[in-house]
Amino acid sequence: MSEDEQVFEQPEVDTLEINEEPATEEPEPEPEEPPKKTKKARKPLSDERKAVLREQLKKGRETSLANRKKAASKKKTFKKAISIEDQEKEEQALEIAQAKIAAAESRREQKEAAKHARTEAAEAKSLAQQLRTELDELKSERAESKKRKAAIKAEQAAAKAEADEKAAAIEAEKPVAPPPKPLLTGRELSRLMRGL
Repeated sequence: MSEDEQVFEQPEVDTLEINEEPATEEPEPEPEEPPKKTKKARKPLSDERKAVLREQLKKGRETSLANRKKAASKKKTFKKAISIEDQEKEEQALEIAQAKIAAAESRREQKEAAKHARTEAAEAKSLAQQLRTELDELKSERAESKKRKAAIKAEQAAAKAEADEKAAAIEAEKPVAPPPKPLLTGRELSRLMRGL
């Protein structure tokens, strides 16, 4: 392929003519930099002056350290005071909360105890009624048994009286036997024989 041949069709570019107009605006002036001041050369310090400056620097550092420590200790004590006050407030709040919790628990226990007491009172009342009815039944049974025993005793007494009368009548009809002679012992026999 040669340079004259074009493989792809390319559209022709219209050339635009740009008309340059002269600039009517004035260019901004560049800000002028202030002239730089030249530093003066320092005078060389003497050894004595260096020693004095070092001493002053050392004292300044010591005083600033002391001041910083003083301020820090004040701040620390202030923080401690604040923390102690906060801690006391927290302890008081905790004590109040514990007292409220204890009061609530005691009220709850009292309510539960009252409920239990009511149920126990109702149970005791029903038990007392049962015991009263049982006691009344026992009393009536005892009275009936006393009546029966009294009737039985009366019948027994009447039967005994009749039996005694019959026995007395039978004994009255029997002839009276002479009393038996006593048997003599060996000593009594020997005395009789001797005639004493």
